[in-house]
Amino acid sequence: MKTTDYSLDELAALVKARLSAVGQLDIGDNRVSPVPDARTTRYYTSIGLLDRPLIVGRQARYTERHLLQLVAIKLLQYLSLPLSTIQSRLYGLSEKELTALIEAIETKLQESRQESAGSDGQFARQVQIWREVVIEPGLKLMVQEDFSTGSPREALLKKIEQALSHLT
Repeated sequence: MKTTDYSLDELAALVKARLSAVGQLDIGDNRVSPVPDARTTRYYTSIGLLDRPLIVGRQARYTERHLLQLVAIKLLQYLSLPLSTIQSRLYGLSEKELTALIEAIETKLQESRQESAGSDGQFARQVQIWREVVIEPGLKLMVQEDFSTGSPREALLKKIEQALSHLT
């Protein structure tokens, strides 16, 4: 009989197994663990990214839904999405929708691995790091870390002004 009631350690082991089945997932950011530990899981719960666990006695108990949420979070982090974006993408998803999302990402990763496999069979993932610059409340500029413009500053400002004109 399959249990759907996990301790925090059991949940972490199941998430690790599920992610390992996808392949080595290096998030590309040494501040982000590829597998959530107890502290990270509690943090995700505190910010509303992960549903609150059931409390039995004084112990937190987790369900299949929590497992799906954590796997989805880590797969989306692997795709270089920030937690705020992940939270908005996962909010309100049913277990069926979470499963479909996970399967879609896993399929995409497998296809990418097949296309990007080098002669030694190793997956060569190109990590893109983005910086978020808040211009004012409600307006953010996303800049790729290695961005450099070939255009003069004035030309770049004009492009930004043109883009902003489409918003109003």
